[in-house]
Amino acid sequence: MSLGRPRRPRLQDRIVVFFVVLLMAVQLTAFYVIRYAVEQTSRETLREELRVASRVFKRLLDQNGQQLVEATSVLTYDFGFREAVATRDGDTILSALRNHAGRIRANGMSVSGLDGIVVADTLVESRAGGPFPYPELLEEAGRLGRTSAIRVHNGNAYQVIVVPVLAPLPIAWVSMSFVVDDRAARDLQRIASSEVTFLSMGADGPRLLATTLPLPRAGALMVQATDLVARGRDAVPATMAGEDYEVLATPIDEGGPQPLYAVLQRAVADSLDTSTALQAVLLFLAGISLAITLAGSIRIARRITRPVSELAAAAREIARGNYDVRVGEQGRDEIGELATAFNGMARGLTERDSMRDALGKVASSEVVAQLLRGGIELGGEEREVSVMFTDIRNFTALCESLTPHQSLTMLNEFLTAISEVIDRREGVVDKYLGDGVMAIFGAPVNRPDDAQRALDAALEIRERVAALGPSLAARGLPHPEIGIGLNTSTVIAGNIGSPSRLNYTVLGDGVNLASRLEGLTKRYHVPIVVGHATRERARGVVFRELDKVRVRGRSIAERIYEPLGREGEVGAAALEALDQWHAALDAYRARRFDEAQRQFDALAAVPGYARLTAIYSGYLRDLRAAPPAPDWDAAFTLYEK
Repeated sequence: MSLGRPRRPRLQDRIVVFFVVLLMAVQLTAFYVIRYAVEQTSRETLREELRVASRVFKRLLDQNGQQLVEATSVLTYDFGFREAVATRDGDTILSALRNHAGRIRANGMSVSGLDGIVVADTLVESRAGGPFPYPELLEEAGRLGRTSAIRVHNGNAYQVIVVPVLAPLPIAWVSMSFVVDDRAARDLQRIASSEVTFLSMGADGPRLLATTLPLPRAGALMVQATDLVARGRDAVPATMAGEDYEVLATPIDEGGPQPLYAVLQRAVADSLDTSTALQAVLLFLAGISLAITLAGSIRIARRITRPVSELAAAAREIARGNYDVRVGEQGRDEIGELATAFNGMARGLTERDSMRDALGKVASSEVVAQLLRGGIELGGEEREVSVMFTDIRNFTALCESLTPHQSLTMLNEFLTAISEVIDRREGVVDKYLGDGVMAIFGAPVNRPDDAQRALDAALEIRERVAALGPSLAARGLPHPEIGIGLNTSTVIAGNIGSPSRLNYTVLGDGVNLASRLEGLTKRYHVPIVVGHATRERARGVVFRELDKVRVRGRSIAERIYEPLGREGEVGAAALEALDQWHAALDAYRARRFDEAQRQFDALAAVPGYARLTAIYSGYLRDLRAAPPAPDWDAAFTLYEK
């Protein structure tokens, strides 16, 4: 089963697709550019917010340490507490420490001597009598007068404050500890608007101290903790539990035995919530613009393609030969100009067709085509052509018994039949000569079988004219015979006349000979006489040689022939008579006059030979009366034009 040719996309569809695809490409490009810019801006905003949060965090730690120092200093100024410290009364000191820790909600307080030995410790009472666990803080407090730091104890981070007990010189050290746990991390989260994780970096790797993250994310963070601490001093991207984060690692205390860090994290998705809404708005606007573009492009495409389709349909009508088709006015734009130009072209084609029809009635179609192309120039060229002359025998005498209308009607019927045959055989009617026609085969268009086509046209004209007999008789009109002369030779073919008025024709001795041959049809009482050159170029036709004729103005005699019919159409009896005739001609030209006379006499009663045998009998009488000279060529000299 044939699937047929695939339907080609219409211009309207291509226009719509082009606009829609163009809009979608622009919108998608703009969407992704905006999305990328928003994402980069959001990430940079997150990083800046983390930097700000880090600075706030450090300042809060400093402020908190200062407040704790001040809170601790209140205890050191108490006279009773200083007396207890001075006497090393451990129970009194421990009671005072517990009382004060409860008031300021400290997780632990201790008193150490200037020698670094713990006197009392509420957090770990067993430390009493042992060294203070953070001697470096005592040294720093001795230099600075006070200190604050974060230290890790039993897996927990503590902010430790150390201040001296003055009396008025330092007599001991008071330390206060506040645990940094998940609660502290959440408090910081509210202030910094970020997830907060505290971790330490020990010899055995990072250790989680406190965090606001859920356990899965916290575990993912600890896997990357070493790398984040190394790279994240100025915020870096990180992926944890399948989510994107911006992470900043802030050192809390890098001077202790275990460096401590606060890791601040912000989820990128949280900052993109606003951009998600923006993206939704952009998609909504894109959908609206797409719908508007689709509707507008369809409308524009229809305004373009509808008149184009009308023009295409009108062009197809013109291709079929209907030059009366017109398209409607389409406005003043380019489409309207095209429609106006198309209508002008159609009018021009109508006028040209009318002119072609008019010219075709007085000249050949080839000449008309050349004339319309503007290629007609004066001058000519040598060409081998076959020239045909036809004539209605005794037409003038016949017209004396007819009315002018009957004469014209009969003439037009003959000329119409003759012209139709010539046109069908691709010949050119050069001119009408009263009741005759001059036709050319081989100019202005040359074909290899011009002589054959000319001979076939002559045979068909003979048949067409014979077929007119019943029709003319039915109207009471006579049926005249026709004479046709046909000759093939080299002539001059071209345009003669003047630049303002010219005619395409052929000139030469061969044209004159064709005219003489047409005249000889009356002498020999045959419908067609052709020259020797035409006879040599024709195939499939049976010829009867008529005579050797020397026309006026020519020294060389021309053999002339009558085409009897096409091979296979001429009967056996006619072929037998034809052989006898040619044998009689041979005897005549060989000067065997008695033999020739006997053969001519034998053919005199055969239909179609009476006139010929009478002519040759006359030749023989003259030759007996005046025997021929040695150079006699058996040719008849025609003196008439």
